[in-house]
Amino acid sequence: MITNMNKRLLISLLFISCNLLFSVSAMAQTIQNGSKWWDGSVLYTAQVAASGEVTMNGIDAHEGGFRFMLSKDPSKQGRYTLTTDHPDAYMPVRGQLGWRVDYIRQDGMYFLAVRKPNNDVVWTLVLTPDNLENCIGQEQWAERQPVSEIITSMLLNTTYLAQFSKSDLRLMRNEILARRGWKFQSKDLQEHFGKQKWYKPVADNNTIKLSIIEQTNVQLIKSEEAVPDEERGYRDFSSGPEYNSELRALVNGQKGQFPGGLDDDGRGPDEIDDAGTYTVHTEKEFLAALGNGRTVIIAKDTHLNLSRVLENQSLFTNVKGRRWSSDASASIGSQPLVISESETDGQQLALVNFKELVIKGEKNSSIEVDPRYSFCLYFINCEHCEVHNLTIGHTEGGFCSGGVIGVRGGRMNVIKDCDLYGCGTYGIDARQTNDLGVINTSIHDCTYGILQFNGCMAVKFTKCDFFNNREYGLVESWGSEGVVFDDCRFFANWGDSKLFYFDTTFYLMGCKIYHPTQNLGTMNMADQSGKKNFFSPNPLDKDIKARNIGPQ
Repeated sequence: MITNMNKRLLISLLFISCNLLFSVSAMAQTIQNGSKWWDGSVLYTAQVAASGEVTMNGIDAHEGGFRFMLSKDPSKQGRYTLTTDHPDAYMPVRGQLGWRVDYIRQDGMYFLAVRKPNNDVVWTLVLTPDNLENCIGQEQWAERQPVSEIITSMLLNTTYLAQFSKSDLRLMRNEILARRGWKFQSKDLQEHFGKQKWYKPVADNNTIKLSIIEQTNVQLIKSEEAVPDEERGYRDFSSGPEYNSELRALVNGQKGQFPGGLDDDGRGPDEIDDAGTYTVHTEKEFLAALGNGRTVIIAKDTHLNLSRVLENQSLFTNVKGRRWSSDASASIGSQPLVISESETDGQQLALVNFKELVIKGEKNSSIEVDPRYSFCLYFINCEHCEVHNLTIGHTEGGFCSGGVIGVRGGRMNVIKDCDLYGCGTYGIDARQTNDLGVINTSIHDCTYGILQFNGCMAVKFTKCDFFNNREYGLVESWGSEGVVFDDCRFFANWGDSKLFYFDTTFYLMGCKIYHPTQNLGTMNMADQSGKKNFFSPNPLDKDIKARNIGPQ
């Protein structure tokens, strides 16, 4: 979802590099022995010698052998060069002997970028904790997403790009710039993006700055455009379903539009009429609709109080796919389960082992619960689950435990366009989870703090507001890596509380912090994004203005 773009169409690569400020100042890293790397088709495991030389041994869906080597560049930390154990050995990644490979860690991302001599990225490999089966599943999931969401939120790879024609790649590459407001010189691009409601061209392209993901994606797409079709990437995931035939039809022009819904607002259709979508009006209908690969729509003006069903034991005992339990994480197996879990003063809903479940509200819809010490929604070992466009909270204030949304384990989950209000301890409490995204969401009126993280990796908040929260450490994290706040605001929170407590580095990018200077807390903060942060000691600074955050 990161796209990088240079510009063959807007004069030259040098021109783009200067205008997009493509000087990547990333935190360099050293490849660790036993670390695993995914390039879209092959999962590599690193074997690091005492000399620092790295042998990458890979397997694909058929467990065929792939191998290449990296020599450490003594001139710069985090830089390697491509090599092999024999000059004539096959190079499974796109590149040639001696080409540079950068290990980049920035804004919560960890990846390897293989570069041409002109500095363009031609291949990417992402650090992953997953096995081959999960990596393939992740790739298949990405292929089912609207292209317009993928290109600006994920690091792309050549396997993903191989499915698209050169003309589609050109549109993808330019859309990355368009979403930043790039003012195009080519007439066809002016006309194409001028039809999009979201496109707001800037007066001066020199003011545009791309994230490290966007930069890398632009370069990678540009490189893919230059590769002869017969040499472009392969895919053979025979263990999975046939790749996204509907999206392929869009690419081939059978529906007359670019994939991802570029003829509307760029996000793609809501798919409300899809066979896997269920519109619900009651708590019982909500429970019945939950399932893998489903979209559950909470109807307009519908307000669900889940406690009305969670307290009814007969709805969970001896019912397939449901359980009444005092510990939702005990003996859960691998099948999806809907669990009513006992908490201090009532029951909470635990969703266990779900994949690709979307819970989405239509206009003015909400979820609430009565117990003060419970989560409103509690995700355990879930993957690719999303919560959209909902107001979620408690009916009464609580202390010590609970919160609005809890996440334990799992990966690639998203909370978007939501309003999370307290009367619960924390807005979001996440533990041992990877790749959690929170977008355009507000968290307010929580009784203990705003956020808690424990042992998480790659958690990103984009355009979120945090306000009216109290009263201990407001944002706390232990042993978590890659926590990022991008274009977020913290204001009107408990002034005597420490705003941040992190025992690892976290990232602030273009954020506004309104909090007493003496109570900012443990600021293990980094920022190589070029986006300046703003600090004011007054939580009620008159500079604070309302903005379009939360449910629509």
